[in-house]
Amino acid sequence: MALQHQIIAATRPARYLASTIAYRLLANKGRLAALRDIHLGRPMLVVGNGPSLNTTPLDDFTGVPSIGMNKIDLIYPRTRWRPSVVVCLNNIVAQQHQDHFAAAEVPVFVAWKARWLIRSKNRDKLSYFNTTLSNRFSTDARRGFGSSATVTYIALQMAYWMGANPVILFGVDHSFNYTGPQSTYQKREGIDVNHFDPNYFKAGTFWGTPDLDQSETDYGLARDAYDADGRKVFDATVGGRLEVFDKISLEEARKHAKLEQRL
Repeated sequence: MALQHQIIAATRPARYLASTIAYRLLANKGRLAALRDIHLGRPMLVVGNGPSLNTTPLDDFTGVPSIGMNKIDLIYPRTRWRPSVVVCLNNIVAQQHQDHFAAAEVPVFVAWKARWLIRSKNRDKLSYFNTTLSNRFSTDARRGFGSSATVTYIALQMAYWMGANPVILFGVDHSFNYTGPQSTYQKREGIDVNHFDPNYFKAGTFWGTPDLDQSETDYGLARDAYDADGRKVFDATVGGRLEVFDKISLEEARKHAKLEQRL
């Protein structure tokens, strides 16, 4: 296993270079380009997948521009709220959930590096973004998003690209009932207590283990990028443990959402 990780690390630059070249030559970048400043100056939600979503009144924010992540559609039977777009960074999630992504009513953007895990019948039904070797926050989606240990960092870069201000986080609990190696794939056992749905990662399936330290580093880069452009990211996650962004209450989040509704 140690040798495998060494090989993966050693080949990472070459793999990212090859993926970037393929993206530039083959990808349809028009869908991503069309999102530039589409919500300029408007509040936007970035909705994670933590258990706190079960106590988050998403219906109150129906119609507010928003970005969902990964298997967010599992919450649709319980709410009228829908995201404007969905982003997926993780290879395993892209492979596991591809049929749902392909049938989605909202645009789904998947990391280009995961494209080869998507069956050919589904590939053209999805949209793609590229990721760079560096975790540097990207202000130009066409050049790729900075890599991260968390898809939320991708969503924050997407929201920036879409012109959002402010961005309000929901469901980013930043807390996992897990001990063990970080940023690796492991087989799940028992019910999933780390996400809003107990079957988010079913027993027997694989999931990508968290790296909270790296995630915090990346969130700090996002905060600084927004601040530098005179924009803000607020964290309205119910009971969330992330301390990088300014915390706001649900009532304050509602007030920001009402600003959007007056436009």
